[in-house]
Amino acid sequence: MRNGNKMDKVSNSKTQIIEKRGGWSIKKAFLPLFSVIFILLSSSTYAELELHISKTSDDGIPIYIANISAGIPGGHNGIIEADLKRSGRFTIVNRSKIPNIASYGETLNAGAYQDIADYIVRGKDNGNGGLFIELVSTTDNAKTNYTITANENPRRPAHKAADLIYEKITRRKGAFDTRLAYVTVTNSTSKNRTFRLYISDSDGNNPQSILSSRRPIMSPAWSPDGSELAYVSFEKNTSAIYVQNIFTGAKRLISAREGINGAPAWSPDGSRIAMSLSINGNPEIYTINTKSGALKRITNSSAIDTEPAWNGTGSIIFTSNRGGSPQLYRISANGGDAQRITFDGKYNSAADIANNKIAFISGNRGAFHVAIKSMSESGKNMLSNGRLDESPTLAPNGAMVAYTTLRNGQNTLAVVSDNGKSRQFLTSPAGDVREPAWSPYLHK
Repeated sequence: MRNGNKMDKVSNSKTQIIEKRGGWSIKKAFLPLFSVIFILLSSSTYAELELHISKTSDDGIPIYIANISAGIPGGHNGIIEADLKRSGRFTIVNRSKIPNIASYGETLNAGAYQDIADYIVRGKDNGNGGLFIELVSTTDNAKTNYTITANENPRRPAHKAADLIYEKITRRKGAFDTRLAYVTVTNSTSKNRTFRLYISDSDGNNPQSILSSRRPIMSPAWSPDGSELAYVSFEKNTSAIYVQNIFTGAKRLISAREGINGAPAWSPDGSRIAMSLSINGNPEIYTINTKSGALKRITNSSAIDTEPAWNGTGSIIFTSNRGGSPQLYRISANGGDAQRITFDGKYNSAADIANNKIAFISGNRGAFHVAIKSMSESGKNMLSNGRLDESPTLAPNGAMVAYTTLRNGQNTLAVVSDNGKSRQFLTSPAGDVREPAWSPYLHK
């Protein structure tokens, strides 16, 4: 799994705990794929995630968003505001600063508000659940108009509006109209313990359970078209990788080989899934053709190789302790020699890649944080500040990272902008939420 669990928590304390499965053994310090820690998750009753803002940019692009009446909680303008806030690139101007702004369709002298905001957003419901949106620059009064069609999810038009506004101003594609997958567990201390795989909007709203099991569910991974999720399940008392269609519920078995079946990751073209298998007793990286089922071994070492992530279709980034401690390595998707790509720190793992950026877990003195770097540059920026942060997953534009963190004794999701200027928490009121996976761009 690309969950970034603290693979050396045990080894740091010099305690040698051996996990035995079917004749092979492995230090528990390296069990992100199959660790029993997931069986001990605390309970969660509600799938609806509550949004808590802990940090927002105070030096971003000032933007004023006028009220847009609509019959949805928070209103369309509230959704647009929250989306732009979590990008870390905008400062939302308080509506009281321009108390009597002209309504959408009326004459607006935007230049009069140049000292208050760089941009003004006005809009209205088109009467069918869609939106008319107007973005106005206060510098030159230039206007850009958008017509956004209705969707069966009434919040999506506002997310689409935020994407369009973000792209127009930053010249980078927005990624608010996307989804998150995540795992919850209820009744963790009873015989009725239940794991559920959920998908929701990227802000935690509109959760839908697509799978429920008394056995652990781990490592959800989106297909490139956003229609399927690969995941690890223990429903038959041993690890297996399945792919499930999120719309129809149809699922198919990908791998149930002896030993570990873990950490599925789709290639960008959807033709292959990379995974970690221990067919010969040692965890190695393999790929499987999603059509033919043909299996190909990629790594071949005495180390533990796990957590593959695709770097385009030509190479794979993975975690390995072949150098003595968990680090990130790059290897051709056809196999060959692996090259180490992280050298700063004794622990780097759980890579996720999007838009030439790589997010990963970096450990230092017993603390584990989310780091981010450009694939083409050295160095890294630390984005999180918890002690036990894990499971980083990048938005498809690389501008935001979701991860799990321990907050007030509870595992919860956090979303941080890639510049570190905005952080929000998505909390389940009753317990833990684990293993987020950010979807690709939506096409429906």
